[in-house]
Amino acid sequence: MQGAIQSFLSHGNIVKSAVLQRIRLVNPMLRPVVSSRFESVSSARMEEHGFESTTISDILKAKGKGADGSWLWCTTDDTVYDAVKSMTQHNVGALVVVKPGEQKSVAGIITERDYLRKIIVQGRSSKSTKVGDIMTEENKLITVSPDTKVLRAMQLMTGHMLLP
Repeated sequence: MQGAIQSFLSHGNIVKSAVLQRIRLVNPMLRPVVSSRFESVSSARMEEHGFESTTISDILKAKGKGADGSWLWCTTDDTVYDAVKSMTQHNVGALVVVKPGEQKSVAGIITERDYLRKIIVQGRSSKSTKVGDIMTEENKLITVSPDTKVLRAMQLMTGHMLLP
C-alpha cells in the first residue's frame, strides 16, 4: 500500500512513519485513492471515516503479515533489488531501513521514489547497490508512537507538507 507507510520494530515499540505524496487513505479498510497534491483533507472528513479512534498500531495489525513486523523493514546492507522485491511481495510502497545488528535501530526509509530517482533515472544496478546508499535518512522522518491516532499522524504529516 502506497499511502501512510509506517515502520514497526517489534520489541522496540518504535514506529517511524513517512508518507508518499499524492496518496491518502480514505477509510479504515485501507483502500488508497489518488488525490491531488493541492487537495486538503479535513479533520471532519477523517473523523467520518473512523480515523479519530484508529491507532497506527491498528493499521499495522490490519495490514500485518508477521507478528515481528519483519515484512516492514530491510537493512542498510540489503540490496535495493531485494528491498524492491519485498515491497512488491507485500504490496507496500516503502520499507523502513534498519542498521544491521541486534538493536535494529532505524537508519531511514526506502521508497519507490528513492528507487526511481536514484536507481532507474541514474542507470544504477539495483542488484549491486545497497539500500543504505539510496535511502532517505532517519533525520528526515516524522516519528510517532504505535498508540498515536491516525488522525493525529495525518495532521502532523499535513503540517509538514507530506500530504496534499
